[in-house]
Amino acid sequence: MSYFSDEEMKALTERLAGMTNPVRLVLFLQTFGCDTCATTKRILEDLPRANPLITVDEKNMVLDTEDVDRYGIVAAPGVAIIGDRDRGLRSYGAPDGYELLSLLEGILLASSGDSGLSEESRALVATLTEPRALQIFSTPT
Repeated sequence: MSYFSDEEMKALTERLAGMTNPVRLVLFLQTFGCDTCATTKRILEDLPRANPLITVDEKNMVLDTEDVDRYGIVAAPGVAIIGDRDRGLRSYGAPDGYELLSLLEGILLASSGDSGLSEESRALVATLTEPRALQIFSTPT
């Protein structure tokens, strides 16, 4: 059974129509101590129906430790958003409501391979000599 209504699926399909390249969502779940893992799984399972360029690869936080380390996942549910390469895009928590918009934007960015940064911002980023972590927190109000 689909998480989304027919109308919502139509909107998702329209939103993801701009994808140009495949995106793999590596979904990290755990059975115990994760109230939102089941909901997250249902949501992500619907996304390939909205655009066949999306695939979902499910991993277990406890059993798939090599993948947890490889993608740097720190909590479940966690999603690594991978386009032509891993650019470090991660999403945590159930992508329900406004958080779904953030996940969809991450998918579109990974698909295009373009960060959308201005030339000025790209030049600034090019001056960095050490890796940096950028975290954006979103909460409904």
